[in-house]
Amino acid sequence: MAATIMVKVEVKFDGTNFNDITQYVEQVQLTYGRSALLQDFSAGGASLFVDNRGGEFTPGHSDASYGNSQLINREVRISSEVVGGSDAWATYLFRGFITDVNYSAGFQTSQVQFVISDGFDRLATASIFDETFAEAYTGVRVAEILDLTSVDYPDESSPLDRDIDLGVANCLAASGVTATALDYLQQLTRTENGRLLCNHAGTPTATNFGNVLSFYARNASTDDHGIIISDSVTLSTGSAEAASLDLEWGSELLFNSYEFTPATGAVQTGTEAASIAKYGERVIKRTLLSDTTYSEEAGDYFINLFDEPALRVSRVMVDIDSATTATAERLLHLHVNSALSLSYLPPGSSTTISGAYVVEGVTLDITPRDMATNAASIKAIYSTSAADQTGYWVLDDAVLSTLPTILAPSWIDTSSFRLDDPDRGVFPVRVG
Repeated sequence: MAATIMVKVEVKFDGTNFNDITQYVEQVQLTYGRSALLQDFSAGGASLFVDNRGGEFTPGHSDASYGNSQLINREVRISSEVVGGSDAWATYLFRGFITDVNYSAGFQTSQVQFVISDGFDRLATASIFDETFAEAYTGVRVAEILDLTSVDYPDESSPLDRDIDLGVANCLAASGVTATALDYLQQLTRTENGRLLCNHAGTPTATNFGNVLSFYARNASTDDHGIIISDSVTLSTGSAEAASLDLEWGSELLFNSYEFTPATGAVQTGTEAASIAKYGERVIKRTLLSDTTYSEEAGDYFINLFDEPALRVSRVMVDIDSATTATAERLLHLHVNSALSLSYLPPGSSTTISGAYVVEGVTLDITPRDMATNAASIKAIYSTSAADQTGYWVLDDAVLSTLPTILAPSWIDTSSFRLDDPDRGVFPVRVG
């Protein structure tokens, strides 16, 4: 039986109290994460379209119940609950702040669009000026940046607003650092080969409202929600059926030469001759905040992992409300760094394509299915990467020196470590 999903949209119009405006909502479109494995993460965003035939939301109009107020930077929360499900709390699909309001009117029609960005957008306007940092792990440096007076985001007093892994890569000491906070944080992320973004969804709790600024170490284990997505041919009990999926075979992740610039010292370079002979030279270039030894190992990792093209599932589309109640709940919990399994039998083939994947991006298109009850139709697109394309290769390590790595071994997992948290702020393992 298909799931019944209730979606709630709340806006803090007066800056203090949330107003439930679900009855007016005609469509919600939201996205966060990235569409490809080696892209930088950017701000997540949502567009909220509401019926304004009663004039409730006309921007700046004296007769508007909600529009006659300060709309810019007001908080918005979008949550979901599955009828008959097991979650004790609502799943927050998106949390952010209004950055723009658009009004569209016609004969007997009126619609208002709220443009919403998550907290990641704020990092793009914050600055770092002439700062000095001691040598530290990437996650420690991330926390130091976020604690700067000029950045001050988000407040680490609530662990559900900030979730920062320690990291495995070491950043060298630096002085005179001047940059946009987002640019520098993304350079830290490339050094770690980790993930930095505002995450939404995740396991529902009393205080998880989404918009959690997350920094994942390169070998952070994924959040496994037990999701299997299959086509109708290979569908097994408990699987969600894919509406469609995209396969890639090409140069998107083909690199056989690297030029990695360390924080100090010479540019580190390397090539894979056999791959270059077949495909021509394809160079990956990165500037890291670590030393020359680490930069060389990072470059070797890249061309060992990406020197051959491979058939991969880049994204999968699912109608969440067509799934069973239990599966719909699990799908709504998916966020960046969630694990899932994919299975697909191409037409005319007898060989099933299957594998473990990591969610890199989430896009949801939400429309009313039943206006009387606020039941929603939700179409989801999950951008994915293969699970063995995560983490750096570690020389001389009994586990991580063998390619490919299928997720990370538990001994190097820093996902359970959270900086600034009194209960989880003691790093439990020795790295290296």
